[in-house]
Amino acid sequence: MNMKVVARKFIKKDLSLILRDSFLLFMTFFVVIISVIFRFGLPYLNNYLCAKNILPCATITKSLSDFYPLLISFIACFEGALIIGTVFGFALLDEKDDNTVKAMLVTPVPFFYQVMYRIIVPTIIATLVVFAQVLFIGQALIPLWKLIFISAGAALIAPMAALFYATFAENKIQGFAFAKFVGLVGWIIILAWFVSEPWQWLFGLFPPFLISKAYWMAYQGHNLWYIALVVGIVLQLCLLALLVRWFKKAVYK
Repeated sequence: MNMKVVARKFIKKDLSLILRDSFLLFMTFFVVIISVIFRFGLPYLNNYLCAKNILPCATITKSLSDFYPLLISFIACFEGALIIGTVFGFALLDEKDDNTVKAMLVTPVPFFYQVMYRIIVPTIIATLVVFAQVLFIGQALIPLWKLIFISAGAALIAPMAALFYATFAENKIQGFAFAKFVGLVGWIIILAWFVSEPWQWLFGLFPPFLISKAYWMAYQGHNLWYIALVVGIVLQLCLLALLVRWFKKAVYK
């Protein structure tokens, strides 16, 4: 059985799981909802705050528009990819509850193919989602060719999140708890924005931050934006390899 056949069967199975689960359906459409809110809400809120002398004001010299790179990178590059990972992760938890994951071990489908599917498909979908989100919101845009690479780097959060939930959550109830934790950890990116360099680079211990940092640097026209991106991708791939190892142990246990 080749990878193409395996992917087709797995996609069909995941689609059926998503379509019958109202939470997963909501999470899928939430990407669209939040993108619409940001596309029309950000300019309106910026104009409103300026008109009311709230941002900028006597004590704060920056307007909301100065924070657009932070908001876009967080909502699209982190949250957008994370939502895709959550959808696939909870679909895996459904399979875990039904013992489908363990049952797959006795099928002709090699475990390697299963893992590759869990990495490649969420990454491709997350890349498209991040890219589309940034373009649709239409604020703090960077050159398209840079956006393609940054979207691909950001998309690695999706398989990491999916495997994290599938490995450490025993069921969907625990999955919800972990989802809240992962969402809170993402605020590291927002915190890092307000820290000056070189101290800001310490937040690179949380690899998704480096993807957002690459976005900020690309928006500012910094020539070395790709260094932050490459380091972020390498660190995320290391984490992904570790998660695959833990996932394999959890499945065979």
